[in-house]
Amino acid sequence: MSYLKMKLNRGSVVLCRVPMPSEELRESKVRPGLIVSKDFNNERLDDAIIAICTSNISRSYEPTQYFIDGDEIRKAGIRIPSVVRCESLLTINKSMIIKVLGKLSDKGIREVDACLKDALGLE
Repeated sequence: MSYLKMKLNRGSVVLCRVPMPSEELRESKVRPGLIVSKDFNNERLDDAIIAICTSNISRSYEPTQYFIDGDEIRKAGIRIPSVVRCESLLTINKSMIIKVLGKLSDKGIREVDACLKDALGLE
């Protein structure tokens, strides 16, 4: 599905190609990310802001990480418990998004908001 036809909403978990730290960012890795940019921008811009998701849950207790577990795993469209790393934000072109996996619950999105506020030092 072309990214132009994908409905990307804040709170959507997407599978995307993420640039890896390397010289000139030429290498990428396919991994899940959470759309955190607001819907108004998601509709009108070619880019989206994502928070990286990882199955490395060793720091899930930190206030900048939202732990996806239980029933939220199924809603998010992932296979195993994971964290949203709100301290790891990227702006990516929508062409780097392969597909939408799922969506966090409203409660999950509110908890991500608190993690983002902590990561960005916002009141």
